[in-house]
Amino acid sequence: MGNLSFVLGIIGNVISILLFASPIFSFVSRKTFWGVIKKKSTGDYKGEPYITTLLSTSLWTLYGIINPDGLLVMTVNGAGAILQLIYVILFLVYAPKDTKVKAAKLVGVVNVGVLGTVTAVTLFAVHKNTRLTFVGILCTALTIGMYASPLSAMVPNAVGLFLGSAQLILYVIYKNKPVSTNPSEAIEEEEEEEGGSAHPARRGIEMNSSLGNV
Repeated sequence: MGNLSFVLGIIGNVISILLFASPIFSFVSRKTFWGVIKKKSTGDYKGEPYITTLLSTSLWTLYGIINPDGLLVMTVNGAGAILQLIYVILFLVYAPKDTKVKAAKLVGVVNVGVLGTVTAVTLFAVHKNTRLTFVGILCTALTIGMYASPLSAMVPNAVGLFLGSAQLILYVIYKNKPVSTNPSEAIEEEEEEEGGSAHPARRGIEMNSSLGNV
């Protein structure tokens, strides 16, 4: 059973490394970092995903280092951190000046400040028995946040889809119904729908009018 777990772990590591390396080895599309190097421009690339992934893989590498059984975690995320670092460096080299400045500040805050703080707190402030739990919770929260981030765009779109659908349904229901602007005509239509019985208020008004004329 132990050998099976190790083999599955190796397979998972290989797949993960291929996933990390996909921006380089995706020869099917030219929208890769090979294209960035060739054109010497980042184009529509955004640096935030690579900067965030660099932090995530670095923290998972730290988790694998402090975990006695974390060899597989350390190797795959260490390789991923190296690849993400290459992507970030290429982005900083070929990005436009204003984008480069913003990305450099983000790298300083996230990949230097946050990572350095977490590493220092883990090694010097957290008890040895709770280090693994502390880093594991941080890594899990960051990973969930990365994969859940598209929801920030999906939720408003879902609300818009619901409201738009409601408008279409109401339009289909009421588009063929005539709209009456004359109150007396509306009362007559209501009387006809009720089988011709006169409305009590209208009968009273008609009787008062006839007495006044007399």
